[in-house]
Amino acid sequence: MTQTLAGLWWLARPRGMVLVLGLPASGYGFGHWEWAASDPRPGEFLVLLLAWWLLSAGTLWLNAALDRDEGEVLMGTPRTGHEDWRLPHLSRYGIGALALALVVALPLGPAPFACLVGCVGMAVAYSHPRTAWKGHAVLGPLVNIGGYGVLSPLAGWSLTGLPATPRTAASLVLVAVWIAGMYFGAQAFQQAEDAARGYRTLVVSRGPAQVVQLARALFLAVCAGTLVLSLAGWYPRALLVSAPGWYWLDAHLARWILTPGAGPAAARSMLRRATVLALLVLGGASWAHLDALRHGRTPAGRDTGVRFGPPPVVHLGTPVLR
Repeated sequence: MTQTLAGLWWLARPRGMVLVLGLPASGYGFGHWEWAASDPRPGEFLVLLLAWWLLSAGTLWLNAALDRDEGEVLMGTPRTGHEDWRLPHLSRYGIGALALALVVALPLGPAPFACLVGCVGMAVAYSHPRTAWKGHAVLGPLVNIGGYGVLSPLAGWSLTGLPATPRTAASLVLVAVWIAGMYFGAQAFQQAEDAARGYRTLVVSRGPAQVVQLARALFLAVCAGTLVLSLAGWYPRALLVSAPGWYWLDAHLARWILTPGAGPAAARSMLRRATVLALLVLGGASWAHLDALRHGRTPAGRDTGVRFGPPPVVHLGTPVLR
């Protein structure tokens, strides 16, 4: 039993779990930031994170049962001498974790639960041997973008109960494009493994250099969108401090295109730089928030150059509009 639990733990890629849980957390935080709301509902938020942990673990267990990875995986820690994908009933553990995630998320309300249902359905289609959308050039990216880039942050945002604005939609688009860039960058070193499994992924058909070019174009689109919307006042202009980070990430991708055989080390470097860049963006927003509080202004999303809609009022724990 101890060996089984250890294998399941490492197959769940604990090093990457913070990034996975950061997606619903980002939507939850953005909803409160946009309206400067002070109704965090910590209990429900923790339940949401637990549901997403189970979702991610179940998804990765199904994926391991399908791929039978013996090489390096992004955000995974190899255990020398262990082939954890050989664990008995690994697919059943995956399905069980996904089912438990649904049970945990049920009390959160219809919107977060619907987001989780969508993620679970895509996870099964992605890694079930009869469908194996992972190996498809179009369906594979759509699952990752839809699950990680759209439904995960949308679940966190919907938990706040706060209304959407044009900025909400624009932010969701930027996150989805960001996830697309991360997905293709992570795929770029997997050409040999995907080809050996008979997958028809983009890296198999077009090669790693073109996949990295696509990832670079997607990141540039997010960069342009973030900086332009910051200049326009949709986001705090303090986010412009992240501009050097965008250049740092782009420079790495440009070098990677010239050396497409760089392997998983290049993908890990991309991930590190993207994480630092996300922290720079968060730091700019936090500095603007604290500066508004220090000078007696309404903080967060109510302090940007452009404001959307009437301010919400938290009444008896339920955010409503005036």
